[in-house]
Amino acid sequence: MDEEKKRPGVARRALSLRFAIFAGFILLAVVLLAILNTYPISLMRSQLIRAREAEMRSNFGALSSALESSSVLDYETSAAAVSILDVGRDCRVLITDTSGKVLYDNLKSSDMIGKTVLFSEVIEALYGNDVFRCVYDSEAFRYRVACSVQRDGLTVGTVYAYQYDTENAELLEKTKGDIAKLSFAVTGVAALFIFVFTTSLRRRFDRVLEGVSQISRGNYDYRINMNGSDELGTIAREFDQMSAQLTKNEEIRRQFVSDASHELKTPLASIKLLCDSILQAKDIKTEEVREFLGDISDEIERLTRITEGLLYLSRMENGESVGGICDLTHTVVKSSEMLRGSAGEYEVRFMLDMPESLYVSGNPDLIYQVVFNLMENAVKYNRRGGDVRVSSGHSDGGKVLLYVADTGIGIKEEELERIFDRFYRVDKMRSRQTGGTGLGLSIVGRCMEAIGGHIEVSSTYGEGSCFTVYFEAAPESVQEGEEQS
Repeated sequence: MDEEKKRPGVARRALSLRFAIFAGFILLAVVLLAILNTYPISLMRSQLIRAREAEMRSNFGALSSALESSSVLDYETSAAAVSILDVGRDCRVLITDTSGKVLYDNLKSSDMIGKTVLFSEVIEALYGNDVFRCVYDSEAFRYRVACSVQRDGLTVGTVYAYQYDTENAELLEKTKGDIAKLSFAVTGVAALFIFVFTTSLRRRFDRVLEGVSQISRGNYDYRINMNGSDELGTIAREFDQMSAQLTKNEEIRRQFVSDASHELKTPLASIKLLCDSILQAKDIKTEEVREFLGDISDEIERLTRITEGLLYLSRMENGESVGGICDLTHTVVKSSEMLRGSAGEYEVRFMLDMPESLYVSGNPDLIYQVVFNLMENAVKYNRRGGDVRVSSGHSDGGKVLLYVADTGIGIKEEELERIFDRFYRVDKMRSRQTGGTGLGLSIVGRCMEAIGGHIEVSSTYGEGSCFTVYFEAAPESVQEGEEQS
């Protein structure tokens, strides 16, 4: 009860679901009870009436035919025909002349002989129509049949029979009562089952709704932990996976905000310090001002690189176009030319072993980011006078491989798993000296995910690293077209 007070929205939704299930069950039960208690009884009653109609029409039609063949219609003739056909044992039989006067009555104590009967069935039979009617109440079936007796096309009398059947009526009422008892018993058992089922279902829904409520409050660590192979179990498992992913994303977001704040704060603090130094100095020389402004410019460039890297990653996460064809050889050569200045500064040599052209599938801009960042890192984290070797190959699965190897500082084994994280730097001191932002390999990883490739790294600390990039090969028709052009 306390739990429901704490989360009234969840309890209200669960109760409304339970009420809806109960209401649906009650409606279904009413419909089924109505059908079970009317249709079988109605069908049984109709079958009894049809069977008795066929029997009485046959018996008294035969009696009418027997009387038609006799020359005289009187008591003796009628009694003889009734006796021979044996049709009056369980019903009252009257035979009338053309005026409706009773000529024969099988009831021995009857005083109807000689009297005129104007039953509606008799009147219709006098007009030449055979009639059958039945009236039923809970006590008995009341059957009436009337057949005309004709001779030479003229009606000379009627045969009227009446039967009062309590035996079948009692059987029908007993069956009706048994069906009612059975249907209510089944309904009671079903209601108990529905109650147990909805109680269990409500508890399970409560757990799912509580999970949704916890997530809406920002508690991404909440897990439903509910077993089951039904839809709710599947939803619970998917929810737990989603919650785990949200937890991971939240951790990444917090780490990113912390790292981004730290990375942006450092150059801003440097710029502030340099500006204060200029403003507070009374007799500062022009050369010193220029030196300070140069340092400020370097810090601004560093801020620009960080923000550009973040914006690029943001565009990647929002779904940048990944289709296209790229000449990998051309991209490698272009990147080496762009990095020739910084490579000369560190006295690093590029050693390229690429075919004349090598086409791969993927957006050329994304592939350029991959190649440029890998080659730039190979230069920055190399030793003075070192080498950067860039070569290509093919895997057994038909992938195009690009190798970027350096003779630099290498990466420790425990750090290999984190090098593609944002702002992570293996050598923080050297990164600051070279202007590294810690975003280069993160961009490489996101680009490779976008174009459907992947990247592997092997490294020996103190000796160097080798990055192996797996690209999808361009279709042969595209490569032949490019070569012809």
